[in-house]
Amino acid sequence: MDKNTIFVKTKEGEEAVRQRTRLVQRNLRNILIMVDGHATVADLAKRFGDENAAQAALADLQASSFIVEASGPLDFGATLPPEDLGDIAEDLPILTRQIDSDPAKSSDAEREPQSMPPPVIEEIELPAPEYESLPPPQHDAASPMPPKQPSASGPDWVAQIRAWLARKKEDRTLAPGDLEPIVRGARATSWPILVLLACISVAVLLALTLALYPYGRHLPDIEKTASAMLRDPVKVGGIGFSFMPRPHIVLHNITVGKNAHLTIASARAMPDIFSLLGEKKIFNELALERVSVKGAGLGRLAQADAGGNAAELRHISLSNLSLTVGGILFSGFGGEVVMSGQGAPEKILLQNADGTLKLELQPAGGGYRIAASGSNWKSPFKPMLTFLALDAKGELRDTRLELSGIEGRAYEGLVGGKASLEWDGGAVLSGNLDLQHMNATKLLAVLGTDLSAEGELTARLRLDAKADSLVKLADALHTEATFEMKRGAVKGFDLGEAARRSGNAPTRGGETKFEQLTGSLQCDPKGCRLSGLRLGSGLFKASGNLTIAGNEKVSGGVEVELKSSAATLRMPLTISGSTKDPLLTPGRSR
Repeated sequence: MDKNTIFVKTKEGEEAVRQRTRLVQRNLRNILIMVDGHATVADLAKRFGDENAAQAALADLQASSFIVEASGPLDFGATLPPEDLGDIAEDLPILTRQIDSDPAKSSDAEREPQSMPPPVIEEIELPAPEYESLPPPQHDAASPMPPKQPSASGPDWVAQIRAWLARKKEDRTLAPGDLEPIVRGARATSWPILVLLACISVAVLLALTLALYPYGRHLPDIEKTASAMLRDPVKVGGIGFSFMPRPHIVLHNITVGKNAHLTIASARAMPDIFSLLGEKKIFNELALERVSVKGAGLGRLAQADAGGNAAELRHISLSNLSLTVGGILFSGFGGEVVMSGQGAPEKILLQNADGTLKLELQPAGGGYRIAASGSNWKSPFKPMLTFLALDAKGELRDTRLELSGIEGRAYEGLVGGKASLEWDGGAVLSGNLDLQHMNATKLLAVLGTDLSAEGELTARLRLDAKADSLVKLADALHTEATFEMKRGAVKGFDLGEAARRSGNAPTRGGETKFEQLTGSLQCDPKGCRLSGLRLGSGLFKASGNLTIAGNEKVSGGVEVELKSSAATLRMPLTISGSTKDPLLTPGRSR
């Protein structure tokens, strides 16, 4: 066996070192432990102490594939091929050269190539008995120790240098969880932050422009455009801009018409911002607050036109609207103006403060077609009747309201009819109403009379009134009606008891029940007269007349007929006293 041969362990040899049971002979195990890929056969024999035994053991280990010969000794003086020098120059780090103080010597030294001295191998003597006591190497069972690569000779040392450079590069790479080194100096700003800052800057610039813009210079154009739309001169007191609750233009103290028949405390216009840059201004919302319409103002609004090419209104809201009609103020209305596709008013929707009355007005020929609906609505005129439900339709003009259809429910009955009201130079009311199945007790209580009766009332009324103003119209009301009551009683009059009494003493209080009561009614500002009264209840009958003066005094007479199986009693009675305390006295009235 060549004494200069170098052996390296195979994979089986590495496993035999870790597993003590694979090599039972001590000499084989000891020599296998000493094989490290650097020591020659002579070195191993010297360390083992017995040259023949060492060579025999190496031969057995080689035959058992525990060791193999290395390719050759590592020659550091070998010359590399030219093609490998370029790769080494790229991988090797640049080393700092020492500058010789004598340039001449340095240049001579550079011209004379120096050979690299052979590596010095230090020999370490280990007594043979100590190898047995070496503990087996500890490795994780999941990751077995990789076999040691055989030592390369010749140009293979270049591959080792490349591997060393690769390990250095891996060491510089951050492992997961490692902290990134702090970089001093300016840090580049990410593009989302730059976009956000740009948007904020544009928004601030736009807000300042809108807040500081001199809107007053546009007042003449605004007044001109509004005058063309309303067909009346328009005057605007002031203009400004506000951001809350949405960006909008504010107009103050607006008057329309020479007589200011329409006034608006403030108007908030929400424009389409981009339309302000063009010729036609578009306003998505126009909110009118504290609007007052007087006299002919309502009719003038019905003639409003679209804005043409100058402006377009898409929606108008109204709050705290008041209407003055014939000297009577109707306030607390709110609603909206629905615009057509051409920008003209299509209809006006209004409702009172408590939501009990809703109005829909559609412009039609200088006026409006009106539709009203009420729920628990109380009339503002005397008598102040309360309607559980009310539906009416008709036409409304500057000085006239014509209701062609009225339907409602009130006091447990039904109301139907039609009416008209005018207030030009005075006030005129006319109408016809039909009452069906009403509760007479509740109706008389609302009318304010002290007379009381029970029963189901059906009546047909004709209403007429003329006065200087709407306020005085109720005091000038004339009413004519025919009525019928069923299954009730007249309170305060006991006709049967008064007919049976002897003597001239008056009868007070009590009641007279009936199956049917019919008659006619005529009322004017001076009082009411009930004529053609007919009352019947089985064998009891009565007929007569009753007058109620303006001071609540009552007068009249009634003829009572009381039949029995034996005879028929007829007795004339005189009615006197007051509505609170009527008196029945035997005898005919004068």
